[in-house]
Amino acid sequence: MFTPTNKLIDLLPYFKNKLGALYPESELENLFYWVCDVKFGLQKFQVKQGDSRLTESELLAVRNIVNRLKKYEPIQYILGETEFYNCKIKVDANTLIPRPETEELVEWVLDHTFNDARILDIGTGSGCIPIALKKSFASLEVSAIDISTTAIATAKESAELNEVNIEFIEMDILDPNVEALKEYDIIVSNPPYVLESDKMNMHHNVLVFEPHLALFVADQNPLLFYKAIAKIGLDILSKSGLLFFEIHENYGTETIEMLRQLGYQNIELRQDMQGKDRMIRCTRV
Repeated sequence: MFTPTNKLIDLLPYFKNKLGALYPESELENLFYWVCDVKFGLQKFQVKQGDSRLTESELLAVRNIVNRLKKYEPIQYILGETEFYNCKIKVDANTLIPRPETEELVEWVLDHTFNDARILDIGTGSGCIPIALKKSFASLEVSAIDISTTAIATAKESAELNEVNIEFIEMDILDPNVEALKEYDIIVSNPPYVLESDKMNMHHNVLVFEPHLALFVADQNPLLFYKAIAKIGLDILSKSGLLFFEIHENYGTETIEMLRQLGYQNIELRQDMQGKDRMIRCTRV
């Protein structure tokens, strides 16, 4: 057997031995204790007590996790979940792994919500944005759109897990049925914005494991989804309704100009925690 005992704590050296050439030691420890939490329901201090023992099948499950990590598969996909804005979000091959920058977008939206506000998230993917909004502000009426049937199914699981009621709508935002949508006070979207030409600079695990449909847009039309969503906003946003976008860091100026040409006002560009242009808020007048 790959560990001298069946004690869970004895698997930490196994993690470091098998994965030490691929991950920094501090990251490996975080991965190990994350696995212990999700797979076995044990916190770090409980694991360190050294009393927890695993069955042979549980030990084999850990070895399988290590083998998948060797291939750089994201731990979120291996475990089937991640944390986002104090919510547990299900993720799989059909959904992007939520990023910390998107938590900042959620925070900004929450700063401008009010009781019974109607919010629509476009391109919801895992459902992390609408779930976080609804869980933080229970009186909101929240809907979410995605083109992917499988992504919506995963998002519905997360909504049930977090005990929030979200209306999920399957729709192609590039060919929308606007008449099927109601009026909203806020639209928020984190649409595909990574250029095809950016692939060469991206980490292997993103390119191999995360869904390209939710990531990439053609170099020739980087604002494709932003223009489509902004035009829809003109039809379904309430008077003085707000539109929030997460954006490509290199296209802040272009996105602002596009919104201005469509008639949006009070356009504000905000940087993320890394100092990159990342979010835009504007008003339909």
